[in-house]
Amino acid sequence: MSCHTLALAGNPNVGKSTVFNALTGLKQHTGNWTGKTVDPARGRWSLEGRRYEAVDLPGIYALAGGSPEERVAADWLAEQRPELLVAVLDATALARTLVLALELRGRCPRMVLCLNLCDEAERRGLEIDARALGAALGCPAVPTRADRKQSFETQRRVIAARISAPPDPLPDRGLREAESRETLIREAEAIAAAVTRRGPRPRRDWDRLLLGSWAAWPLVLALLFGLFYLTVRGANLPSALLERGLDRLGERLAGLLSDLPPGLRSFLLEGVYATAAKVTAVMLPPMAIFFPLFSALEDLGLLPRLAFLLDRPFARCGSCGRQGLCMCMGCGCNAVGVSGCRILPNPRARLAAILTNAMTPCNGRFPTLILLSGPVLGRKNGALAALFLTGCMALSAGVSLLSTALLRRTLLKGEEGSFVLELPPFRRPRWGQLLIRSVLDRSLRVLGRALTVAAPAGALIWALGRIRVGELPLLRALARGLDPAASLLGLTGTLLLAFLLSFPANELLLPLALLIAGAGEGAADPALLFTARSALCAAVFTLFHWPCSTTVLTVWHETRSLKWTLLAVLLPSAAGVLLCLLTNGLFSLLS
Repeated sequence: MSCHTLALAGNPNVGKSTVFNALTGLKQHTGNWTGKTVDPARGRWSLEGRRYEAVDLPGIYALAGGSPEERVAADWLAEQRPELLVAVLDATALARTLVLALELRGRCPRMVLCLNLCDEAERRGLEIDARALGAALGCPAVPTRADRKQSFETQRRVIAARISAPPDPLPDRGLREAESRETLIREAEAIAAAVTRRGPRPRRDWDRLLLGSWAAWPLVLALLFGLFYLTVRGANLPSALLERGLDRLGERLAGLLSDLPPGLRSFLLEGVYATAAKVTAVMLPPMAIFFPLFSALEDLGLLPRLAFLLDRPFARCGSCGRQGLCMCMGCGCNAVGVSGCRILPNPRARLAAILTNAMTPCNGRFPTLILLSGPVLGRKNGALAALFLTGCMALSAGVSLLSTALLRRTLLKGEEGSFVLELPPFRRPRWGQLLIRSVLDRSLRVLGRALTVAAPAGALIWALGRIRVGELPLLRALARGLDPAASLLGLTGTLLLAFLLSFPANELLLPLALLIAGAGEGAADPALLFTARSALCAAVFTLFHWPCSTTVLTVWHETRSLKWTLLAVLLPSAAGVLLCLLTNGLFSLLS
């Protein structure tokens, strides 16, 4: 069966990925900020016996621009020549998003307009005549809105009908490309004015408070504090209940396996099950609270505003506020943050952002930092733990800024790029999608990655715990061999060995440390693993150490340079070693 190819194109943050997901039924991650899509994504669907493949191109403002995403979109359109082009427009900013649609009109013999975000336009008192809009551009225009799935079914049928119809006579492409940007803007404004009717609109200028007053940074820090406080405070009881329930389940399993040989029963219960149960009880509750809250901040549109606030300090370091967006992406996954650095137009600033992204704690490191807050503070206090975690994030941002400045003044000297960032509107989080994404795509994925390695690692470490080197189990002998180097950093050999073995994924650090401390007798109690000194130094080294294997491979993919890939490993590691030495030295002076 033949497959018809079409492309979705539009400005950043017009909801292209949402339209793509609605048409194809896929779950590509959408975000309320510019530059979320940096690579073309593909998805298919069938309608009345015919197959269609949609390609979601990166968001662009023009085809002739010099940014990486604009080159990707322009090259793809020139080389692939899709049968149909869907120009996605923002109904709340029609004149601005029409400029690209007018430029695209001469690129494909068939085009359909997707007038997206009509629900938000209605809330702003805007009413757009889709029929008149389509007539002005000579192609169908379909209004779509996230709260009405039927609008996307209409979009599918219009696409099918348009592909079946004869192609349109294209305007002279040479003349269209020769038109100045100002001419296209004037034409777009005239069309938008003719098809839009404005009603009363309530005005709430939250951006004046968030971006234009002295209260901006205190509000950001208060939001971070609240996020961590709810996570720490809310996770205590679920963690205790979950651990108690898993212990009871372990007792029942012990009864069911009582007929097995003692060695095999110990292997299954103390090696495999005890490890998986300890990791689940420690990691799942805080992740199940933190990730939905963080996703809500994403959907609200607070992340690009944080980038706007970070523009001034990053500009002083030779970069721009877009690097702040890459840092926010890194909070989810450093590999994604490295890929997202393509939104920086300046090549040297982009490389600096790639090299420093691992200094932002990813979602695999947050459970470890939350657990470490207890031993550092010496007690379980939700407010103090939240304050500690907020300080960790501030330290991460500060070291990232200093490292960026160092790189831009030495290895990566060059012209400083300009900063243009569109602030998206505040949007209500779509709670259903948010919970599914944060629970399935983040919490359970992180836990699954940890268990995938932790359970077999528990079995292996159980076995290695019975191999003895002299009077010590092999694992403890390895950890003891690392003790001299670890003590300089304020760590223990057990923790340093866990850091080394968690290179495949940061999620493995905590389970591996518990397993090595147990050394074949099941996972150790986290409270017995840390002193205040080792916990604080472990928190510092959790923030700053070599990136995981996936991030390293992503850096190689983005730079194609062994030199820069090695530097991406060495730079955060050097920062971690230096800060751990300072932290350990301060402890020694104060004790």
